[in-house]
Amino acid sequence: MSRPPEHLGPLRLIRQLGVGRRCQIWEAAEAGKPDRVAVNLATREAAGDADLKKLLRHERAVAQSLNHPAIIRVDRYATTDGLPHLVMELFREPNLKRRLTAGPASLASIAQPIAVAAAEAIAHMHDRGWVHRDLKPENLLVDDAGGVKLIDLALAAQPPGLLSRLLPGSVKVQGSPSYMPPEQIRGKRVDQRADAYAFGCMLHELLTGSPPFTGSTQQELLTRQL
Repeated sequence: MSRPPEHLGPLRLIRQLGVGRRCQIWEAAEAGKPDRVAVNLATREAAGDADLKKLLRHERAVAQSLNHPAIIRVDRYATTDGLPHLVMELFREPNLKRRLTAGPASLASIAQPIAVAAAEAIAHMHDRGWVHRDLKPENLLVDDAGGVKLIDLALAAQPPGLLSRLLPGSVKVQGSPSYMPPEQIRGKRVDQRADAYAFGCMLHELLTGSPPFTGSTQQELLTRQL
């Protein structure tokens, strides 16, 4: 994976915060502004991917329709030097999945504020007509006091939305198998209740250290949730 340029227009990339298959997350300084930002930047290898560009633009549109302190703010979508990216609010905290590596007891004192803040963020999305569709501990950043930021709005949709079937013959997975309700697994239309199910799975993991269903393969995991 090639390294991006040090500068993207007014942005100076400072340090990498995370990396995915098609995007990297960077902390950046923006010329003329005091606060640092996060940049969700397509890799050079993925920069021409039309589907990725569509997802990034969609995530910005979803975020722009929301206004909640527990949901990450997305300021803009841009393409600089051929690299599409989102400029976002910076929240220098690990995600819930990473925090849980120390065991659920390490979060016992802040489990309630985490749950309340996450529930309020999800409720705000629902009030604005959106279903997140990919709620999981990796998409919840958590600080030491239990403050949270819900991230990764790329799969958010306004119901009814038809998801791809995940059982035999499936070619595409939308969502995360450990947190998907039966109707989403079966490729049926989903609404806000799908998020409620995923949130319940997250709470189970927050309190016990593991999601309610596990399996040695994705197929086994999906079948156990039906």
